Amino acid sequence: MKLTLANKIELIGLSEKASDLLIKILEEKIPKAEIPTKNDLEFKRMVNQIYQISPILSEGYLKMYNYLQKEKITPKSKYIKQLRINGTTKKRS
Repeated sequence: MKLTLANKIELIGLSEKASDLLIKILEEKIPKAEIPTKNDLEFKRMVNQIYQISPILSEGYLKMYNYLQKEKITPKSKYIKQLRINGTTKKRS
């Protein structure tokens, strides 16, 4: 896949925003239910824009997002255990 310079510049910006959103999603409180947050919706919008330029890159971001969400809702995950060790386990209201 050959990307134009404009595509590369746009991908860099979108990737930075998507990465920032992943960090915000990671820092969010543990969900009570699988209700998307504002950050979830914004991330999916970013991934859709990335998909228009590079489908394979958007797939990578979705895999990261899905893994992160799975870890957050699995009670025995390493992520949850680490939160308990740090004393930061909180439920999102």
